[in-house]
Amino acid sequence: MLEKIIGSKTKISLLRFLSKHRDWQFNLASIAGSIGTDKGALSRIIKELEKLKILEVKRNGKLLLFKLNEKNKFCSLIETLFEKEAKLK
Repeated sequence: MLEKIIGSKTKISLLRFLSKHRDWQFNLASIAGSIGTDKGALSRIIKELEKLKILEVKRNGKLLLFKLNEKNKFCSLIETLFEKEAKLK
């Protein structure tokens, strides 16, 4: 399961960004700009993580907003990993 969740540099950047800002929701363009990646590639990754229920998606009008799914037990593991990573730096 972890290889599906954390499999690419872009996925790791996305998960790190969302875990850092866990109380916020972001649209695709703002995430892409913040982590410096292509919106198309990011969209595919978001769809994968949404299927795994790692990301929570909410619609606000025409806008889709994304955040980590706090109900998924893997999200707390992911957040712990990034917290430990930050302490190592």
